[in-house]
Amino acid sequence: MSESREKRTTLEGSSTRGSRPSETEYRSVVHHDRGMSGVAIAALVIAAVAAAVVITMLILNNQQRNTEQQLADERARAENAQQPAAQPSQPPVVIVPQTQPTIVPVPVPNQPATTPATPSTSDLEWQVNSKLLDDPDLRSAAIDVKVSGSTATLSGHVPNDALRTRAEKIAKTVKGIHTVKDEIVVRPD
Repeated sequence: MSESREKRTTLEGSSTRGSRPSETEYRSVVHHDRGMSGVAIAALVIAAVAAAVVITMLILNNQQRNTEQQLADERARAENAQQPAAQPSQPPVVIVPQTQPTIVPVPVPNQPATTPATPSTSDLEWQVNSKLLDDPDLRSAAIDVKVSGSTATLSGHVPNDALRTRAEKIAKTVKGIHTVKDEIVVRPD
């Protein structure tokens, strides 16, 4: 750095007398350096580091995008390769465990074919009761049904003779009932 000196000229004296110029020489307060300050250098370094970080992030983002695209392309090729070789799907086989062994009747030669099993007495009683309850007039009547073999015994009471006859006819319509014993009492309300 070079030092510079400045000269200053001032007029001294009073206004009536003549003025005399005087010169004084002193060092300059302002120095003109042509170099950079420490703050400016630090700002440049920080800007350079920030620029490097941004560039690195852009490069990594681009690489990640390329990798994702390559994976998507590989998946698409793998799916295309598997599709022609795929066979039509078959429904899965369901195995249901049996709690009781199934007995399959085997026809014996020289015997006639078996007839369907006859319903049980409780099944026949349920069927007769169901049919009696389906009739709107007999639904409110107090009729009890007992079945023994193929014979149904009706007991209880109804308000008139027409309902008594209707109950007997309904009981005879049930398959498996051949005889109806009518013990219904007609009791007008």
